Amino acid sequence: MTDRSGSLKILRIPTAFLVAHTFCGSGFATIGVDPAIAALDQEAAFSFAIMSDHKGLSSTDSDRFARMELWIEESGDAFVIGLGDHLKVNRPNTFLDFLENDRWWHEHFYPNVADGENEFYGGSQDSWGMGKPILEHIGLDDRPNVRLGETGCDYYARIRVGEFTVHLIQLHFPDHPRDDKLSFRKVSKRFLADRLKEIEKGPKDIVITAAHSISGFWINELSKEEKNLVADKCDLMLSATTHHFERKKLSEFGDHGALMINTGSVTYPDSDIKDSLPGYVQVHVLEGPLRLDVKYINVDRDSRTMPGGEYAYTKFVGGTTRYTQPE
Repeated sequence: MTDRSGSLKILRIPTAFLVAHTFCGSGFATIGVDPAIAALDQEAAFSFAIMSDHKGLSSTDSDRFARMELWIEESGDAFVIGLGDHLKVNRPNTFLDFLENDRWWHEHFYPNVADGENEFYGGSQDSWGMGKPILEHIGLDDRPNVRLGETGCDYYARIRVGEFTVHLIQLHFPDHPRDDKLSFRKVSKRFLADRLKEIEKGPKDIVITAAHSISGFWINELSKEEKNLVADKCDLMLSATTHHFERKKLSEFGDHGALMINTGSVTYPDSDIKDSLPGYVQVHVLEGPLRLDVKYINVDRDSRTMPGGEYAYTKFVGGTTRYTQPE
């Protein structure tokens, strides 16, 4: 297997995944990938992953995380965006060792600082801004493509993938304190607006903004001017905290503007919602026209499978959003 540059690609099969699965006579017994999603892997200019709310777990102590890690590697995703709660106090937090020991994740992971990180490093979920050491843990503050904001938790990353540039704006909006004026501060909103105004969006540019949030979405925490700026410049607006993947639409934008999704949870789906699934988001970037194929991958399945209905959307860059497969 080769990567998108044509170089030989060596799969890093997670140890926990190997232990939990059987071997056949010729080696590791894998189950075939869904042909529909395998075709996207080949057709896409590139792909990337988005994940959240795994509470310190990694491939060492979670089969669900191990499947995600394997499938990210198999599909050749260029990078991973995190939406926070990557750590949890009073737990082993094997994810920190995972980030330290896995060179690819150390260099290609873009986490969000949320209440889980604030609690782990600051002692309380209300310890606003104290979770920034997770960024230092992977050397993100030293990456030449990253600019930190005044809070030390907000940041802007320009991620180059071939001739494309992904503009990622990560904001500090933890779900504690429970007062949004304290948890989503003006300094972070100003950082968002300033960065969006600076971006000169060309035909190969993709703009993403992300925040953990209190309620599961954060568009309504913005002023009218800020909402319009997001709708005009952003292709994806990401949130988390509820552990349930879903899309949000505003009547004033309809299917136009940024595709707004909650990114669910890799390991802890919302047990109070019947159809809540453990998983992560995979995005294939396709051309002719430029569009984002956004789908929620169920990590309780034996293989990476193409979802349908409310779990898969196509966002046309600069245009509308539709279901990838009609309901």
